[in-house]
Amino acid sequence: MKRFILTLLLVSFFAGMHLEAQQFVTLKAGKNTQINGFTTSYIAALKKTKKGADYYRITVSITNMGSDFLQLFSQASRTFVKTDHNVLAYFQFVNATGRGLSATSGKLYAHPLTMPVPYKCRKCPPPADSKKDPYNHYVVSYYIGLQFRNGATISRTYDIRVAEGTKPVVRVIIQ
Repeated sequence: MKRFILTLLLVSFFAGMHLEAQQFVTLKAGKNTQINGFTTSYIAALKKTKKGADYYRITVSITNMGSDFLQLFSQASRTFVKTDHNVLAYFQFVNATGRGLSATSGKLYAHPLTMPVPYKCRKCPPPADSKKDPYNHYVVSYYIGLQFRNGATISRTYDIRVAEGTKPVVRVIIQ
């Protein structure tokens, strides 16, 4: 029983360290912030003020300043689905109201990595050039992972609504 409790404590300790390492970082408008080899920033532009709310257009961006980021899937797929497992950066608009279909959070994803796979089709017509290899004539692309190269930038624009007279507060967590 003592061994079980000791093991449980050790596992919870290491899990707690992992959760503590990933924390939200508050960003300042127009200022770059370095997080784990990535530079993140946002720009906020006031669009209009209406009915006690300020409408902002926020452009968030992330730039890879470290080594190339590469994440391979355990199984290749013919379709790419954006899931929470694939998120590179999660932005949270803290004081956004979310009214009128405005955003309260946003996600940035790395670029999908594809691989062409040649195949031979028995029922398909032969290649127009008889000298071509029938295995390389028909090709299907599969998604095998995600990549974010050194120096590359990903950005996205969101429309948010905050209370009149307040500035947007943006936080980010890098996965």
